[in-house]
Amino acid sequence: MRELFGFVVANPEKLNEEQRAHYRAVYCGLCRALGKEHGFIDRLTLTYDLAFLILVLSAVEGEPYESLAERCPIHPSKHTYAVNRFTSYAASMNVALSYYKFLDDKNDEGSMGASVKAAIFRKEALAAAEQYPDQCKAITECLDKLSAAEKADVLMPDIPAGIFGELMGALFAVDGLTQKDALYDFGCALGKAVYVMDAAADRKKDLKKKQYNPLVMLKKEEIKTILDILMADVVEQYKKLTVSQDAALIENVLYSGIWTVYAGRMRKENGPQPSEEAKGGGV
Repeated sequence: MRELFGFVVANPEKLNEEQRAHYRAVYCGLCRALGKEHGFIDRLTLTYDLAFLILVLSAVEGEPYESLAERCPIHPSKHTYAVNRFTSYAASMNVALSYYKFLDDKNDEGSMGASVKAAIFRKEALAAAEQYPDQCKAITECLDKLSAAEKADVLMPDIPAGIFGELMGALFAVDGLTQKDALYDFGCALGKAVYVMDAAADRKKDLKKKQYNPLVMLKKEEIKTILDILMADVVEQYKKLTVSQDAALIENVLYSGIWTVYAGRMRKENGPQPSEEAKGGGV
């Protein structure tokens, strides 16, 4: 199973100091919630992608943050934490995603390491599934479908990308939110783009190792065109949301951060690449 998180991150170089501080506080708030609500080891699954989920849901709902100042058990200094009701939700999703991913790896590969990790996270993940059954059902079903697509060596990228889009859409479509349908569409578009970016960045490595990659039959120019179209749709779906706060920070992620991470992954896997602007990044 592909590692599909780590793309949805801000570009700190294009944030002002206030934005950087707020972004860090939301991320640290998520880390704090993972530790206090689930357990210290759960902090190891922390990802900026789920901090972005908090930002978007809070911006759409106009949800204020509570600012806390506490010492961090990992970095022994006083930290500022920004938390609200979506922080706990994102922490539960973080745990659930980690557990079901480990479980999927265990089933697919028979990995002892994945089996041990799944056992560690099982209790907290089952609690998350009880609290958020729709989201956790979507995670398990989509991971099963992705696994099946990989085993079948499906070479039409829109199929696995669409499956991961369904998963991401479910994370954003929280019951009771006023823009639930639009949030689903945004999350779905974002998931599709992230899946293809990850596959593009791993294409050379997967070819060498003879591992599954739905882009193996496509030329680089075709992949670039697909990515431009997918990210344009992400932006289009974002524009349909009514956002009342943190618009500049969210748009930094969409217009710059994701493309910056992608360019970095491409350089790491495939050597020097054209600049982000030359590639068409920042739709």
